[in-house]
Amino acid sequence: MLGSSVDAVHAAVAPKPKAFASGASLVWRRQRILWWIFAVNLILAFLGAVGVAHGIADDAGVRLNHSLEARRLVHGFDVSAMAELGALPEDPLRGSSRMFLWPSFLFTVFMLFMTGGILASYYDELQLDAAAFFEACGRYFGRFVRLLVYFAIVLTPLAILASAAGRLYEHVDDRSVSPYAGPLFLAAIAVLTLGLLLCVRLWFDMAEVLAVVGDNRSMHRMLRRSAALLWHNFGSLFWVYFRISVIGWALFGAGLYVWMMVLRPESTTGAFFIAQLMILVWLGTRLWQRASETDWYRQYRVGQYAQLPMPTPNATPAATSEPAGTPEQ
Repeated sequence: MLGSSVDAVHAAVAPKPKAFASGASLVWRRQRILWWIFAVNLILAFLGAVGVAHGIADDAGVRLNHSLEARRLVHGFDVSAMAELGALPEDPLRGSSRMFLWPSFLFTVFMLFMTGGILASYYDELQLDAAAFFEACGRYFGRFVRLLVYFAIVLTPLAILASAAGRLYEHVDDRSVSPYAGPLFLAAIAVLTLGLLLCVRLWFDMAEVLAVVGDNRSMHRMLRRSAALLWHNFGSLFWVYFRISVIGWALFGAGLYVWMMVLRPESTTGAFFIAQLMILVWLGTRLWQRASETDWYRQYRVGQYAQLPMPTPNATPAATSEPAGTPEQ
């Protein structure tokens, strides 16, 4: 179990771990996790797509029968055509969004269940067998569900802030003489909101890592310790997390550009493989983040142990010290 004085250790000066490349190496060595997640996502996406196809054929088919947009979907799949149809007031695709809810919900529950096993596998130097992996999944599932509730509570003020910023943007855009004031204000608010979301997500990610390492059941205590850890090591942690996020966004955007601008709408096979590659990259970068966070904390604890003074030969066991925040024996 994690010690009660872990916050004091988080405030101490320790060597900064380098987890960017080591996290990628860890994902590669444990790549079976990535392929399992990708396979489950593909199966659930197929089930959702079958329901959407039937819904479009039954419901939206009548509305699109005399529409020029129908050709862009009948003879292929055009992303921009789907976006335009979804923005229409009559919303001919409104039934398709509901059919994706159940597969999306099941995948969210699946990932929440897998997180404990993923973090335990990344933290352990030896690869876990299937029994130990799924044992860790079940052990931490209930705790991470509680952590998800805390996450929703923390996101509520951010949602209120984003809503207020949207109303303020409309006010600025109406009152300002310059045509650039509104877009610049919106861009600044978007960057601020995105930065806050990244910080919140990193905070909860590290709380999950601490919970797995210390096998602690108190999630609000892990959130406090994770906040202290992030506060005193923000630059090192956020820089690793942010770089991987940028790589994921760039690769996903490149795939979306090829899908929309390079491939013809009739190239359904090419579009399918591009879409699956985008999903694989997105899942891989997310696992890269989790692996880097876990490896960062492992290096951090090793650095804390290295800072301990060597005991003298006549020191008694009671006189030796152990860094706060390490697992209780």
